[in-house]
Amino acid sequence: MDWSDLEKHFSAARLGRYRASCNGDVARAAKAYVNNMLLAEATMPMLNVLEIALKNGVHQRLITLYKRSDWWDSWVSDPSFAWQVREVVSAKAKLQRRAEALTPDKIIAELPFGFWSSLFNVQFQTILWKDLRLIFPRCPKPQRQRHTVSSALNQIRELRNRVFHHEQLLWLSPSLIDLHGKAIEVVAWIDPKLPPWLASYDRLPTTWAAIQPIQVNHSGISRPVP
Repeated sequence: MDWSDLEKHFSAARLGRYRASCNGDVARAAKAYVNNMLLAEATMPMLNVLEIALKNGVHQRLITLYKRSDWWDSWVSDPSFAWQVREVVSAKAKLQRRAEALTPDKIIAELPFGFWSSLFNVQFQTILWKDLRLIFPRCPKPQRQRHTVSSALNQIRELRNRVFHHEQLLWLSPSLIDLHGKAIEVVAWIDPKLPPWLASYDRLPTTWAAIQPIQVNHSGISRPVP
């Protein structure tokens, strides 16, 4: 397929970002688009492990805190949790449309990553943090601060959204490989046995190295990432 075919199917606006980053070289831009798809594919094992381990960790801690498996119902009358309650209502509605049971496990699976990362926001410092910090037993004590965990999770949430909305990953700042490293660090905070297990299936580091993506420096000249 030539460049005009790609623009027809993927839009000039979407491909224009790649073309601009490659100084107008459409052959390099087309290759960059393909490389971006390969990088998105390679992020999936890491995103899978982190998101599922996080949500299950939060779920178990909040069951203990509220002494009920549907702990979100404890928030219905609390304005501090208005957004989270709306997300639960939305999750239940999706399940009902699919004629699925409204069990805690189903609702947990339906809630988006943004729901889980929001529980580490500053407004929940005194409400949830003392319990949620226990999800990260191997986080070094100087780093086991709400703002540190929240910042890391928000970076990963933004990366996840980029991956799932098929946005560019080649020229991020921090770089994709640095964000991947931060995600693996968070996974290790949950359980240090997870990163070596994940490494057997995690192709992002080798894919990143093999692709050698092009990055535009401040002068506008493209150069390979070392």
